[in-house]
Amino acid sequence: MHSLAKIPCAQVELSWDRDLPGKPAQRASQLRGALATAFRDDPLFHQHDPTTGKALYRYPRVQYRWDAGRGLVIGWAEAASRLLDRPWLDLSLRLGEESVSIGDAALTLRHSEFAVSQRLEHYRLHTPALLFNQDNYRRYQQMSEQEQRLERDRLLVSNLLIAMRGLEVTFPERLYAAFVQVHRQPCYYKEQNLHGLIGEFVANVILPDGFAFGRTVSHGYGWLSR
Repeated sequence: MHSLAKIPCAQVELSWDRDLPGKPAQRASQLRGALATAFRDDPLFHQHDPTTGKALYRYPRVQYRWDAGRGLVIGWAEAASRLLDRPWLDLSLRLGEESVSIGDAALTLRHSEFAVSQRLEHYRLHTPALLFNQDNYRRYQQMSEQEQRLERDRLLVSNLLIAMRGLEVTFPERLYAAFVQVHRQPCYYKEQNLHGLIGEFVANVILPDGFAFGRTVSHGYGWLSR
């Protein structure tokens, strides 16, 4: 193993004053909107310049997820310390049509390691990775089954590299990554029907649990574990 970087990562697990059923993707998006409003002074929480309102095109340092009825807020690099000093228990949030209070906030902080691996590491996607846009998906549909497999793996490699570069991690060798089990899952984001990929893959890189890649990772898409 050749270590590349150890990056601070904080997680806040939010429990509510009552059960909140609902689709995880929808709830994660609602959580993002609520906390972007609560912390509108800090662009790390919403990816927009607070002065101009323009979108900031970068790897999101704060990401929102929903797991087993709890809200998860992940902070990478400089965002890790921001999560630790926020007044979580003082917040009341509006998630969709519901106003809720935070009953408990469990905070964890760790250093997440990225490294070159001498063997293939096995990963599972917890949520679909959005690797397609409208143009490359249209081309993908015209491909043979073999060509589609190669295209999926090509997009997997490129999106992993883009996400790592977003955290200033440079992979110094040729990155190999390939799906070993995959299926398509329809996703809905900002009134668009998107095509996500869910399953398992292998890669010659050590990635930390909770790392996410692909489009719209701030909304809970594309996060993995070993």
